[in-house]
Amino acid sequence: MLKAKRILMLLACFGLQACAAAGVEEVDTAVSTTAQPPAHETAAAWLAANRDPDVPSLPFPDNPDPDQCGIPTAWGDEGAAWLNGVYEGELVQPTVLLYDSHSRLSIIAKGSHGAQVQVILYQQNPVLDYYLVKIEGAPKPNEGWVPGPFLSFNPVTELEDLPNNE
Repeated sequence: MLKAKRILMLLACFGLQACAAAGVEEVDTAVSTTAQPPAHETAAAWLAANRDPDVPSLPFPDNPDPDQCGIPTAWGDEGAAWLNGVYEGELVQPTVLLYDSHSRLSIIAKGSHGAQVQVILYQQNPVLDYYLVKIEGAPKPNEGWVPGPFLSFNPVTELEDLPNNE
C-alpha cells in the first residue's frame, strides 16, 4: 500500500511539472553583456554607503569583501590583552574605537590606549583580523570588535612615554 502511494506521488509530481512546462512560454536565456562590478567592489560600496560618518578610515588595509571573512571563534585562553592606539610607531588612536562588527558600520564603544581588555572572540580574515573584546571594569557599552593592529597581547607603553608625544 505504501509503495503504491509513493508511485502515485511521483506520477503526480511529474504531471505537475509537465503541466507547468507546457504553460511556460519561451524564456530568453541569453546572458547580459553588461559588465557587473566584482563582488568585493559592490560590498565595499554598500559598506561605504551604510557606514556611520563618524567611523574613521583605518591607517592600514581593511578587508575588501566582508563576505570573504571568517567565522568568529571562541578565543580559548585567558584572553588578557591591551588596546593599542599605536601603528607603525605613531599614535593614531589615543582612544581606541570598538565597532559593531568587522564591517565597522558604527562605533559602539571606546577605550583608552593601554586599557586592559578580555578577548572573547577572534575572526581570522583575508587581510585584517578582528577581535571581540570587553574592556575590563568599564561601564557599558564596553564591548566591541577591534582591528588586530589595535590590540596587543603584551602591556603597552603609556601615552606620556611615547616618543612622538613630547
